[in-house]
Amino acid sequence: MDSNKRNFTVTSRLFTIIDDLSPEKQFNLYKQLAKDNIATELFKLIIEMPEDEKTRLLMQLQALSDDDEPLQTLDLDADESFMREDPRKICLIPVKCTIEGRSFKNYIIDISKLGAFIESNDRFPVGQKILTVFKLPNCDEAFHLDGRIARSGPRGIGVKFYGLSPDQEDVIREFIDSKK
Repeated sequence: MDSNKRNFTVTSRLFTIIDDLSPEKQFNLYKQLAKDNIATELFKLIIEMPEDEKTRLLMQLQALSDDDEPLQTLDLDADESFMREDPRKICLIPVKCTIEGRSFKNYIIDISKLGAFIESNDRFPVGQKILTVFKLPNCDEAFHLDGRIARSGPRGIGVKFYGLSPDQEDVIREFIDSKK
């Protein structure tokens, strides 16, 4: 058997075996092969990604909290940053926030009918009341929603809305379900 045919046979068998491994075992094998250079390998993968996938990954990573949350797989093909009870949509929506009389403008990074993640360099106390004003592309009227800060980290704040009307929930749900 010539060396090219033998190399192809070995490679083919490796592909078959790896494909049959569980995702956890595949990841452990990847870590062993990367030899603690996982960041370098991730950078190589990111360089090869199309720009739209890079943008989705950036938004998902910005929305992650530095809290001790369990590691979750990011789905680059989905419109949601995580699998949650209520679907979330990654977006970039300008928002005006008011907390204790102090206003600032930034962006909603993802939204659900229950709340949103808002980019911010400032940290705020969990439980703090917040007023958000923003406009969804599928609605002519701006939303003026009260909420409370559910989490706060270096990348932004998670806001839980309260007092939404059924019509407001429907408009948010329609936006989440839309392809825009």
